[in-house]
Amino acid sequence: MRIFTVNGDMRSKTILSISLLSIAALSSACSRHRVAAAPTPSNTASPDRAAIEAADRENAKLRADADRSDNGSTDAERAAKTLASDRDAIRTPVYFEFDRSEITDEGIRLLDQKVDALQRNASVQIRIEGNADDSGSDEYNMALSQRRAATVGRYFTERGIDASRIRIVSYGEERPACTTSRDEDCRGKNRRDEFVILSGL
Repeated sequence: MRIFTVNGDMRSKTILSISLLSIAALSSACSRHRVAAAPTPSNTASPDRAAIEAADRENAKLRADADRSDNGSTDAERAAKTLASDRDAIRTPVYFEFDRSEITDEGIRLLDQKVDALQRNASVQIRIEGNADDSGSDEYNMALSQRRAATVGRYFTERGIDASRIRIVSYGEERPACTTSRDEDCRGKNRRDEFVILSGL
């Protein structure tokens, strides 16, 4: 009885060992199968990534072309605005105090703008037209308006504007800008130098 029991135990142990080895082998096979079948993310995403990068490059090129076109338009518009601003600056009248030919502080500010515009546009030639109100005699007002125009002409030449670009004329009281009344406000508008662009703009 004891020998039979030992043999029975050995048979049971043998069967159990075989079963455990079979389970381990199956587990190992399953594990190897899962690793081999796993897809590579980089390989499957590469075609999509290449298409996206190509589209990005094309969009960047289109944006660069659009920017160049916009900049060209902006430069042209800026140049046109500068020319218009220069014309306005040159044509703006300069006013004087009663019976005076000295340039006021406001006159200096306006004349400096004219100097800048004339320097930017070297081909421009102008005529300075001196004027006066009707407070004095015709002869006196003619001489006063001449002094006013000459004073401004010197201001320009002292700041580098060639004298050949400047013409001077005096009208005295002959060309009033205001004739609606004889009050000081109206007469003040007649004590002036006007500026005419002869060529270049």
